[in-house]
Amino acid sequence: MVAMDPRIVHTLAVIEGDCAQRLTVTRLAAQFRLSRSRFEHLFKKQTGETFRSHLRGVRLAHAKSLLTDYSLSIKEVAARCGYSSGSSLARDFRKFIHSSPSKYRDSTF
Repeated sequence: MVAMDPRIVHTLAVIEGDCAQRLTVTRLAAQFRLSRSRFEHLFKKQTGETFRSHLRGVRLAHAKSLLTDYSLSIKEVAARCGYSSGSSLARDFRKFIHSSPSKYRDSTF
């Protein structure tokens, strides 16, 4: 088994550590002195998914856990997960979780 590339390990740690920050392929590729396409290819080869898909999955998982806290509004959950608005969170939630954030929240209790 081949060890993971340390640049990808670092990227995964950054995503897991704070998925709310503004992360872009261009910025991360430049940090590692790679072209955008090379970084994307390396990320997919190492993880089996695209950077954007992985980031979205981490953000949605974090949103699901935050939605159990009724003291947070949907807009606050969206901001804490790196979404620019509650509607952008809701769009991804409906597309990938097949529920709205509020319906998901209601189903957890």
